[in-house]
Amino acid sequence: MRYLLTRAGIVAAALVALAVAVIIILSVGTVIYPGSLRWTAPVLCPDDQPDAFVVRTTVSDSEGTSTSFSLFCMGARGDFSEAGSWRPLGVLFLYAYGAMLLLLALLFLPSVRGRRKRRRVERGIDPTPRPFAPL
Repeated sequence: MRYLLTRAGIVAAALVALAVAVIIILSVGTVIYPGSLRWTAPVLCPDDQPDAFVVRTTVSDSEGTSTSFSLFCMGARGDFSEAGSWRPLGVLFLYAYGAMLLLLALLFLPSVRGRRKRRRVERGIDPTPRPFAPL
């Protein structure tokens, strides 16, 4: 019981925390700028319907007013299909999560590689690779 969390547990917790942060940022960002749903059009819209529109629908009833945003894909002849709200949000989440992971990888990989090199030098292992072994 010396260590409560292993390295894998810490990495898993960090990835979950990153996912929660991305969800919160995207939720607020989509409310501020609903046009961000159009960024998912190349993935969700069919080839014959390349034009993407974000449609705002406001409904008022006895319980209050609600607003929703949906992505519609339109073709040259006016034919359209609805991509919905959740699929564009899911694709947008994958975009943002992938970008955050890439950014973190670019920030932390050089330090990890340098740390491994230092450990090899401390152990007395030559860190420079040889092109081939002598015969």
